[in-house]
Amino acid sequence: MKRNLLSVLDIRDELGDIIDLAIIMKGESKDGMENIAFRGKSLAMIFEKPSLRTRVSFEVGFTQMGGTAIYLSPNEIQVGKRESVYDVAKVMSRFVDMIMYRAFDHRNVHELAKHADIPVINGLDDMEHPCQAVADFMTMTEVKGKLKGKTLAWIGDGNNVLHSLALGAAILGMNLRAAVPDGYDPDAVIMKKAKDIAEENGCTSEVFRTPEEAVTGADVIYSDTWISMGDEGEKEQRLRDFEGYQINSDLMKKANDGCIFMHCLPAHRGEEVTDEVMDSSVSVVFQEAENRMHAQKAIMIRIAGLR
Repeated sequence: MKRNLLSVLDIRDELGDIIDLAIIMKGESKDGMENIAFRGKSLAMIFEKPSLRTRVSFEVGFTQMGGTAIYLSPNEIQVGKRESVYDVAKVMSRFVDMIMYRAFDHRNVHELAKHADIPVINGLDDMEHPCQAVADFMTMTEVKGKLKGKTLAWIGDGNNVLHSLALGAAILGMNLRAAVPDGYDPDAVIMKKAKDIAEENGCTSEVFRTPEEAVTGADVIYSDTWISMGDEGEKEQRLRDFEGYQINSDLMKKANDGCIFMHCLPAHRGEEVTDEVMDSSVSVVFQEAENRMHAQKAIMIRIAGLR
């Protein structure tokens, strides 16, 4: 049966297993072990939003596993505009073996997955970023070990990355403490789902208004840009609204000893995070970035039913 990864909830029962597999596959790659699981297979990468990490990590990762990855920019394909989502899904299903779709609208991602005869992986949309979340929890596991009972603090916009992290944290038994300014709250439906799952797993999922509240007892502090792609016209207003939400050394000191800093990148240094924190020994942002490739390799293997 065909599988998709559109939300962290699609791998709710196997998130821990995928993280473990990603760590194993990373070690195998570092040891020079050959993995040709996708020899003779093709991955179509549909990009409506550009990305350094998403493109390189998927393309290199799929190539390392013996396959061919094809980059499709908005110049080649305009899903739902120049051609219907249904037609794109049916055509691509006859050309390639898997699709990674980085989209503006989550409705198009779901529509493509509905009509495609091959697996579809959400490389980011306006509601979730599941691949980023898997890489993030993989990184936390590498640094912190068992995650159940640990606390993740999010400081910033209530965006797609937060949505996936909230769901993943609840599934893994982590406490989530998010600080977001008034008017930038995360999606209520997603956060209600995360809270319900958290209660089932003996942890908490909470939203605060001040960073100081959120970082209390934190083992991980996570930030993202305040001005995402498409929000550039709101830059001055957002800079005012997010005043006081910067991750700096003073805020890091309010967390638990050994607390690490994470960021999905690209970072706007001097805005949501200082250079002092970004380049410090507690920052694992580049390990986190590298893990995008290993996490996505494990996701593709798992979604394809190969391991």
